[in-house]
Amino acid sequence: MRTIFVLLSMLVCFLFSSNPGFAQKAKFKSFKAVCQKTVLPQNYVEPEDRTYSIFTKGDYASNIQEGTRGIYGWQVDHTNPNLEAVISVYGFRIGSPRSRSENKQTKDKDGKVTARWTEYTYSGEAEGKATLYVYGQNNPFVYQKSEEEKSKSQLRREAEEKKKQEEKEKALAANPFLSSEDVANAEDAGESNISEDSGLDNAQLPLVKTVRLDVSQNVNTRAHRSSSAAWNEYKETQRPKLYDFRDIFPTQVYNKALTTLNTEYGYSPVNYNVWLKSMRTEKHPEFKMWNDACQAAEALFKPVRFNKSIAEVQMKFEPIIGYFRNHVEQIPEEDKKGKALRKAAFENLTNILFYLDQHDQVLALCEKHLESKTLGRVAKKMKNKSNHQAAFLAFHKLETCHLESLITSDGDIASSGEEEEEEEDEDEE
Repeated sequence: MRTIFVLLSMLVCFLFSSNPGFAQKAKFKSFKAVCQKTVLPQNYVEPEDRTYSIFTKGDYASNIQEGTRGIYGWQVDHTNPNLEAVISVYGFRIGSPRSRSENKQTKDKDGKVTARWTEYTYSGEAEGKATLYVYGQNNPFVYQKSEEEKSKSQLRREAEEKKKQEEKEKALAANPFLSSEDVANAEDAGESNISEDSGLDNAQLPLVKTVRLDVSQNVNTRAHRSSSAAWNEYKETQRPKLYDFRDIFPTQVYNKALTTLNTEYGYSPVNYNVWLKSMRTEKHPEFKMWNDACQAAEALFKPVRFNKSIAEVQMKFEPIIGYFRNHVEQIPEEDKKGKALRKAAFENLTNILFYLDQHDQVLALCEKHLESKTLGRVAKKMKNKSNHQAAFLAFHKLETCHLESLITSDGDIASSGEEEEEEEDEDEE
């Protein structure tokens, strides 16, 4: 009997050790897919009111080389626009060159100084002055975070600011040199609309925003052992760059203005990076299927366009979503070897759903796993992110960030700039 028990024990151990599902803990690395979406603006204006006109003025406005980009999702109307923007390019300055000297020396192996000399450099700076004036409607998106969404540091800052404000109000009220009217005036002196140059003459629309668009350029010479040699390099090769900048800065200013206007009002197309977790443990039984799912997600996201319906793509993603969802639901919380796999599946699942604008599903998943030791941190982060985006969509009276009414060329589509270092997951015990 004892011999049979030993043999059975050995067989069980062999089966468990030979099964990759039990013997292998999965490891992962970052995997990037790209999805095109519309970036929603900070302000909402009714579709029928989205007409605009842009004016340029100032001594350097004639140097502006206007591109094809305008305010995305809006129509140009120079007769009766609902939004007017003035780009005032009013100044340019070249600063006095600055010289710098630095003493240098070399030593031998015994520490004895073998040579001494002085190195000289020259530097200069040029600055272009400009301001953007925006006239029209001001209806910005305001998102009120819930208490659970606020970080501890944010809550602490808010408490400190509230305390400081209360102390300030008490001090003003107790000041014997101030009347109650003086105190009220002091507390209301927080707004100013003073600008250093002029906007639109005889504006019919209210001024809602001014933005400084100043740009600058710096030049530096190499180090020379002669002050005159450094000066000659500055005069001959570096200072001309500052004068060249005078010709090109107005176009830089114009592009900055268009970026600001689109952030505030435009529906800009952008290519977003969708970060997934691909598997790097080749002996794991899910290796091929998992990476096939990641590769399929990349392939399905690639043709997505900001101005095409995403409904068909959402349906094509259902098998991939189901695959990752099964890993999240079927791997027990207490399974240490499956912890990394379950977490990666949850990250992939919620990230895919987020970029498919299926925020109800993201929020339901996150709410379900908020208390999980393995998934709780990711669930909290994605819940906050999806809550914000869902509120943003509701503010714009939209269900997705894919608006079929928008038209633009592929050359006008920028990258989101959301980069992330590729990292490999460490073993989790």
